[in-house]
Amino acid sequence: MNSIMKYMKKIIFSLFVVSLLAACEQEEAPLLGSLSVVVDASNPEVLSCSVEVIEGNVADCGFYYGTSKNSVSNGKSDKVAGTYVGTTIQGEITKLSANTTYYIRAYAMNEKGQTSTEVVQIKTAARKPGADDNLHPSVAP
Repeated sequence: MNSIMKYMKKIIFSLFVVSLLAACEQEEAPLLGSLSVVVDASNPEVLSCSVEVIEGNVADCGFYYGTSKNSVSNGKSDKVAGTYVGTTIQGEITKLSANTTYYIRAYAMNEKGQTSTEVVQIKTAARKPGADDNLHPSVAP
């Protein structure tokens, strides 16, 4: 009888340790896929960005952007908020200059930390002439 009690104590203790370890399992910071950036040739002032969240919850997300790769890499650039829908973070960067190189990186964070994608380089399209542009400089508008 004594050996049965010792055996049951060992089983109960083992179950306790396993349940304690399972409860201590920590969630990690979000894991992101590759950043996709699309330039709209008809509107060079807008970039559409998206990135897949491979793993983890997202509490805050968005996109860093600027004309300096170092400032974007260090998070010391402009940023826009992203929208987390399903498994994708989406956003638009607006009011950009035409025919300009920009650097963009997505970020996502939760209570366990922040992660980000690699920096992507993209050049906006040249602006198309509008109705108010003077295409003949020798003639006053």
